[in-house]
Amino acid sequence: MLNLADWERENFTASSNIAGVTVNFPSRKIYFSPEVLSLLRFDASTCPKTLDQLNELCHPEDHLQISRLEQVIKSKESFITITRRLFCGDGHYRNFRLEAIIHRNSRGKPEKLTGREISALNAWLATASEGDKIESQDENGNMKILEAVRVQGVMTLFNAGMIEDMQNENMRLRREIQRRIFSANSQPLKLPDYSENEDILRSKLEDYINSALNVLTGNNQLKALRRSLNETSLTVGIVGLTSSGKSSFMNSLLGEKLIPEQTKATTNVPIICREGETRSAKVFYQDGRVDEIPSVRLTGNYVKDIASEGFNPGNRSGIARVEMIIPGAMIPEGICFVDTPGSDALISSGGAMLRNILPELDMLIYVTPVRARLKGADYDLLKNILSINAKIVFVLSQIDLERDDTEAGKIIHSAHDKILGDINAIRHDMKNFCGLDVDVIPVSAKIACEKFYDKKSQAWIDANLEDVVKYFEPLSRNSFTRALTLRAERTLKILEGVIARREVTGSSRWRIQDVISNLKKLLSAEQKFTEIPSGYSFSESVITPKTQSQNLLSSLITSMREREFRTKFFSLDALTGKRKIILLGAERDQSLKLFSRLAHNLTLEYLPDGGISKSEWLYSGYSAPFECIILPVIGNENILIAPSNANITQKLDWHKLFQEYVPVVSIDLARVDSGLSDLAYSPYITGLAISQWILSFGNAGLFDTRQNDLTSQVPKRFREFVELNGIINPEWFIFENYKIF
Repeated sequence: MLNLADWERENFTASSNIAGVTVNFPSRKIYFSPEVLSLLRFDASTCPKTLDQLNELCHPEDHLQISRLEQVIKSKESFITITRRLFCGDGHYRNFRLEAIIHRNSRGKPEKLTGREISALNAWLATASEGDKIESQDENGNMKILEAVRVQGVMTLFNAGMIEDMQNENMRLRREIQRRIFSANSQPLKLPDYSENEDILRSKLEDYINSALNVLTGNNQLKALRRSLNETSLTVGIVGLTSSGKSSFMNSLLGEKLIPEQTKATTNVPIICREGETRSAKVFYQDGRVDEIPSVRLTGNYVKDIASEGFNPGNRSGIARVEMIIPGAMIPEGICFVDTPGSDALISSGGAMLRNILPELDMLIYVTPVRARLKGADYDLLKNILSINAKIVFVLSQIDLERDDTEAGKIIHSAHDKILGDINAIRHDMKNFCGLDVDVIPVSAKIACEKFYDKKSQAWIDANLEDVVKYFEPLSRNSFTRALTLRAERTLKILEGVIARREVTGSSRWRIQDVISNLKKLLSAEQKFTEIPSGYSFSESVITPKTQSQNLLSSLITSMREREFRTKFFSLDALTGKRKIILLGAERDQSLKLFSRLAHNLTLEYLPDGGISKSEWLYSGYSAPFECIILPVIGNENILIAPSNANITQKLDWHKLFQEYVPVVSIDLARVDSGLSDLAYSPYITGLAISQWILSFGNAGLFDTRQNDLTSQVPKRFREFVELNGIINPEWFIFENYKIF
């Protein structure tokens, strides 16, 4: 089989007459055609501005290719072709082939480089025949075999290994369906039947919501509830912080890895999953268009592409949602599960999208990992969740990480007891936070997905996924009536809140009270359908609440750890004798995480719902340098929080500002490469070249090996970044976001 690298060496194609990439010398400014920008997943405002910035996006292992390019530029040669991996705007490395001509003056000096930047695989595909195969690396460094396949007259690439795996998975799914259909104790799979009473109930509820919207025209929750009436299934949303295990949990219900799980492939659109007879998917766009996806294309990589940030095929409007039907999935009939965008920030695109979909969800599964008490970010998310009045149950994920503690061959603290402790902690925290008694179901999604077709094994039983299914099975009976009743309850609570807060007066108040009266009559007739399972128990062991003395000790330890963190941070050399800092970063949420830790895990409840203006500056201190939104003062420090890099609109003298405020640039440890790439062309990069500064890495949601691997990469990547950009070598440190000890 031909190797991609061998093919590139054997097939050099002259550069296109229509330049996709242009570099002017000696300034080295670079210009891209719209087609190249689309391939690189950048737009005109975020793309590299010089050849050096483009080279900085090159994978560290491919820097030899950059050296080749520079040697050719300095030589008398006129043609160059190189292939290397570039870090794209969506957070992935991809293979690109640069084919270029170097135009020189009469003395041989380079004046301009023109050429094209194309996908290395697309270049191979242009000369391939159907059935040809080639090896290539994916963005995670894994080898894959790609096959050229003609679809509707167009040659395209398919992952041959994935197709084979899919065929095997489909065979397993078909066997699972056959067992369910022909089992003596099972009913054939079918679409739900909707009664005349349900049609009447839906029509009445729609009329009541419309009546309320005639008065409360701008109420987004009521608008979302009206949209939800088109969904005939009971809708269960899966929510939680990024890296909490939401997508892994969804995959364990599906029995295959369809939902992207890795940090760099964070889901940014809602993915709705149902069980059904025919494997299929639909992509719904915000402009009303719909794409139907055939089953052969419904793979994990495809879902990752359509669900990750920045995907915008054919210049269409953005994707609103993805709906999938997966035969054999462990989803009760009449119920659909919705994988929602992760939210680990107070102000983020994923968080905004999540807030938009929350009112359409009838119930919520809140996923949180073992070894982590509810954190400041959890409470921010839970505050939004509780505002929609939806029913909520917790799933404690990643229980396979717990191990027995042994001493002298004896178990002194079992994994089972640790899990019970985590369950007790969640119940205790929720009782203190909002007065709710919640059910907590522990699950190992990883093992459940691995053992999905071996349900008699002890590993499958220990994974505990069937307890989740059993919890929701009673809700599948009369699911549409139950869903409509829950939506009516939420509508009633919204309107009662409007009356209690005196948001309407006069005849408008009377009209809302009339809708409330009608809703109460409607609910009194359907009360039996609002019953939700409760009292779930992981084992027969009694889960006892913590005593007051234990709580006092925990609070004392937390306070001591918080002081230790502040002491460690302000003892950095750059802050010696200084108490003025400016928090910067490609995304403001990273700065807010650090501010939250410095403010003793402050949850920032005072920020307006839906976030503040993207270009606003925040200030905690005594004398802001310019107009800012003022935050509470948390000590003797003056802390200035900048907008995200792309939203800094003021023309500031960064050199002067950094003389007064020590710059602290925050990057997510899970996104080191993309964070440094963003920093390379930040608006304040020139100021960092002459200032003493600090680089901070937050590591929320990382465990053991992954955290250690990323930490070990930091020094090397950081040295390369400093050398490439010619800036002062700053101090850097790693801290845990939102950790409550």
